[in-house]
Amino acid sequence: MTRRSTGRQAPTSRGRTALLVATLLGAAALVLSGCSAGAVTQTDTTVSSVPGSEGQVGQVLLRDITLDPGTAVVVPAGSTITLAGTFVNQGLGDDQLVSVTSPYASQVRSEGVTTIPGNSALSMVGSRPGPVGPPSPTQPNGTVRITLAGVTQVLHAGPTYPVTFTFAKAGSITLPVSVQPTGEVPAS
Repeated sequence: MTRRSTGRQAPTSRGRTALLVATLLGAAALVLSGCSAGAVTQTDTTVSSVPGSEGQVGQVLLRDITLDPGTAVVVPAGSTITLAGTFVNQGLGDDQLVSVTSPYASQVRSEGVTTIPGNSALSMVGSRPGPVGPPSPTQPNGTVRITLAGVTQVLHAGPTYPVTFTFAKAGSITLPVSVQPTGEVPAS
C-alpha cells in the first residue's frame, strides 16, 4: 500500500516551540495590559468623581455644579437649598454673575462676591458653614453663597433640575443640576 501525501507536514519541535512562545507572549500581553486599567498616567488628566454638572458660556466654565442640601436627601417644598461648584473665568477681563434662576425656586439670594476676576475662579460654597465674601488666605478670589429659596416642589437626590446662570459678559447658560447631599447622611 502506498502512502499518499496530504500536503500537510507534521509539526516539528521547532514549530511547536515557536507556537508556544507566540501563545505565551500573547497571553502575557493581555494580562499585563489589564494591570494599568483605570490608572491615570502622568500625561493624562483626572476626571472629577464629583457628579456635578459642567458647562461653558463664553469664557466662563462652570464646574461640579450641584444643589447642596447639606446632609438632607430630600428637600421639602417651601424650603431653601444652596448651590455648590466653581466658576472659572478664562478671559483676561473680569466677569460678573448677575443672576441665577430656576423654575424650582420662587427666589434666589446671593451673598458674597459675584465678580470673577480674569484668569481666576470663584467658588460657590454650598451649605458649608462660615462667612462668604472678599478674598482671604484660603479663598484668594473670595466666595459666594447662592441660595434657592421657596423651593416649589419636593427635590430628591437623583433627578436633575434646570438652573440658569447669567453673566454680564459671557451670557446665560442653563444646566441640569442634581441634588447632592454633602457630609454624613443621617441613618434612617
